[in-house]
Amino acid sequence: MARPERYDPERFGRLTGLLPDDAKGKIAAGSDGLPKELDIKGLPLGEWTARGVYRMERVIPYGRRYGKGTLEDPTPSGEILRHWGAGASPVYLDLETTGLSGGTGTYAFLVGLGICDENNFRVVQLFLAGPGWERNWLAALEAELPEDFGLVTYNGRAFDLPLLRIRYTLARAVPSWSTRPHLDLLLLARHFYRGRLDSCSLSNIEPKVLGVHRDTEDVPGSEIPWMYTQYLRSQDATPLHGIFYHNTLDIVSLAALQNHIAGLACEKGRSGEDMVRCGDLWDMAGDEERAENAWKLALRFKETEHVGNQRFAEKARMRGEFEAAQEYFAKAAAADRIDPYENLIKLAKLEEHKTHMLASALAHARQAHDWLESRRVYRDYKWDLRLVDTQQRITRLEKKIERSEAKKQKPEKH
Repeated sequence: MARPERYDPERFGRLTGLLPDDAKGKIAAGSDGLPKELDIKGLPLGEWTARGVYRMERVIPYGRRYGKGTLEDPTPSGEILRHWGAGASPVYLDLETTGLSGGTGTYAFLVGLGICDENNFRVVQLFLAGPGWERNWLAALEAELPEDFGLVTYNGRAFDLPLLRIRYTLARAVPSWSTRPHLDLLLLARHFYRGRLDSCSLSNIEPKVLGVHRDTEDVPGSEIPWMYTQYLRSQDATPLHGIFYHNTLDIVSLAALQNHIAGLACEKGRSGEDMVRCGDLWDMAGDEERAENAWKLALRFKETEHVGNQRFAEKARMRGEFEAAQEYFAKAAAADRIDPYENLIKLAKLEEHKTHMLASALAHARQAHDWLESRRVYRDYKWDLRLVDTQQRITRLEKKIERSEAKKQKPEKH
């Protein structure tokens, strides 16, 4: 569902003092002796599982075309992404809610769950017919969760799970998923696509990464709360079919996206930028071997050859291998046809302070200065700062070299 651009997850934390503090145990459906079914028009094929709770299910066989690829069992990819919260048996979760404010008056009326079977991917949707049956709805959600599962969401860490937790707390119950692994795919999507796409929202990831294009049946997320309000007045669920469709695709896209991201993490990307970010991902996870393997692949692409060399240079410098770092920085500067300045300056610093090759440091500082002058037409505040810093570096190196030469020429005393 749509999320606000400036969403503040801290708002949920501020509600703590307003909530009951006697939550304990699993939630159970209420029993008032009334029939499960309600007189609501226009619901799609499904069944009433408790009073006020309507269950729908779609079964999608693995291998079916989805976007520019096929939907495959995402379970094996969980092992690859375990470091980021993936569990053994993934359950994909997405909510549709009555609003995005995050207050106690906001509740979810539809939860979509993606469950992996041996040959099929099942999308189970639980529709809350009205707020009076929320306890039954939460109990139905619990009943759908398999053993030994891990949750997978998109921005669930900041929105879906905190909102659900509030609803459980108001019902004086503890969710079974509170101690389960949780993978928030938004964090990994941002790692690979921030700066490459204008937005990392799921609605933007779908067409531009997965190749999924929704038809006119889909409902914009911003309209969903209003449509549910209209349904509560009319008791006609026919206009909600677009919401059910929207939620179903959200769930299927999460499974497809997990497979895609796991592929990127396994060096199956198609560009040098994919390889660089793959290496950066494993480097942040503390796996230097996998990081360096990915950066080596980045060296094969002209557009990222300089970045790969820069990554190796930084690692070598951190390990105190200054001659190796010097070689990598030189390669990075030579391969960067857009902006070699930073690598030239890093090379000059290394030669001045670590390998003590002052003449080479001066040459590289002058090279950086010449490159700046060739870009004078693009002069801005950053350009001015770079120029001043480079001129000062050149002056200092010239004086150091002059003093060194004078010291060499000074006759020895007998």
